Amino acid sequence: MTPICGCLSAEVDLFAAFAIGALGIDALRHVSHRRQLALAAIPMTLAIHQLTEAGVWWSLEGSIPEAAGTVSMYLYLAIALVVVPILIPIGVRSVEPEAKRRRSMTPFLVGGVAVGIVLAAALVVGPVRASIGGHYIDYGVGSTYYPIIGALYIGAVAVPLIMSSHRPFAWLGVINLVLVGGLAYLLMAGLISLWCGAAALQSVVIAHYLRTEAGDPWRIPDRLRELRSQLRTG
Repeated sequence: MTPICGCLSAEVDLFAAFAIGALGIDALRHVSHRRQLALAAIPMTLAIHQLTEAGVWWSLEGSIPEAAGTVSMYLYLAIALVVVPILIPIGVRSVEPEAKRRRSMTPFLVGGVAVGIVLAAALVVGPVRASIGGHYIDYGVGSTYYPIIGALYIGAVAVPLIMSSHRPFAWLGVINLVLVGGLAYLLMAGLISLWCGAAALQSVVIAHYLRTEAGDPWRIPDRLRELRSQLRTG
């Protein structure tokens, strides 16, 4: 069974969804070329992902009908298991300026598509479950876990980022590698998932990249220097 876990509570998921959604809107507003569309779609996809989990929490807590919770659960898992391993390598590869790096990313994109197909089938066949495991939701999909699927998933969501010529993307790839690769340990240790924070971090980096490419980068350091100067003169 493929293990996945979610965030602390419905409230945390909602906060994350709105925060990441704001970054998603900002990213989509700063698309300057159609090749950036897949990358720009990642933050909004992650926002929807967090929002659907709030529905799972409410269902498991008895606040909304079970049917609504089941729909939310399947949407959450479909994004995590099918959309993410395909969308991330497509988005990163599409904006990579170096042809050699793009070619090197292609096998991981193919692997992500293969993983998405296999896990989509697992969602259809089942069993699929969700239960509250302390301060997170513990999900399970299918009756058997194949390590090769896990390896291909990690490769799809981490390696293309690591290969990127854009340094912040490379660091995100390292974070994804550690996060996804260490998920089983985190669950066994009874710790919460770091997914919310990782999703927010990825969204910030992507939004900043698209702003920079559009010639409208965030200038937080400049504004901080201006504020410090005003405080000194005041």
